[in-house]
Amino acid sequence: MLKRQLGTLFLVTCLILTSMPAALGAKSTQVTVAGDGSGDFNCDGKADQVEINKALEYAAANSIPTVYLKGSFTYYIADSIMLRSGITLTGDDTATVKLADNLPVWGGRKVSIANEKAMFMIKGNSATNVGLSNIVVDGSQSDYYPSVKLGTSCYNMATLIGCNGLTIKDVTFKNGCNDAILLNKCSNILIDGITVNKCGHDGVYAYNSKGITVKNSKFVNRTNSSCRFYTITNGVFANNDCTTSGGGYAGLELEGKVTNIEVYGNYFHGLAGPAIAHVNTKETNVKIYNNKM
Repeated sequence: MLKRQLGTLFLVTCLILTSMPAALGAKSTQVTVAGDGSGDFNCDGKADQVEINKALEYAAANSIPTVYLKGSFTYYIADSIMLRSGITLTGDDTATVKLADNLPVWGGRKVSIANEKAMFMIKGNSATNVGLSNIVVDGSQSDYYPSVKLGTSCYNMATLIGCNGLTIKDVTFKNGCNDAILLNKCSNILIDGITVNKCGHDGVYAYNSKGITVKNSKFVNRTNSSCRFYTITNGVFANNDCTTSGGGYAGLELEGKVTNIEVYGNYFHGLAGPAIAHVNTKETNVKIYNNKM
């Protein structure tokens, strides 16, 4: 009887262990995604969001704080990557997440923000304390979607809704059809050291949010503004470089009710519109100083 019980226990233990990625143990602090077969989850350049989402799901279930994308590799995604609470998705600076070819249309002007699809997503109030860092995000506009009219809410790069605690750092967003980062009903947001090079709408579009800092970043406009604060409380836009590839609008666009806003240390140059635009604003305690234009 004892031998039978021990045998059953051994079998159950083996099943548990074989259900885990081989390289991970109980004390792991990182889940690795790779394109060369060396990861805990391995991609083949086709629908790679499946493996990345599995890695994020595994990390969340096991309280592992980091999912790491190995380079040099381009991860082609045909659906959204769903960011999760308490997890930072990061990688080698040679790791690129790229929108795949021949996808059905994502979004459009008739789609509400709450239902807008993107390469990276947080759906309403589904995540807290999220990180995204040190990768390249390629929206594939000039490669696969040159006929898409820019700024029509198609193929957003990041749509992040209802998140409390969000850090986006050292990420390059390029070649997009719409916003690089759309934030709605978010709070406690830090965007630091990003590059937005030729997206299709705003670089950062923060709407109806509280507590946002955008700093030390480089924006190359081609449509709309580098950053838009629309109905924002407690916002900082500091030490950014805002220019254009030949189109677009402002460096910083203030719109709606804006309260407790500081704008300083920025370099606005070569823009197609004003350095700082005030669009139908109701402003309280807005401080703009020490900017170069």
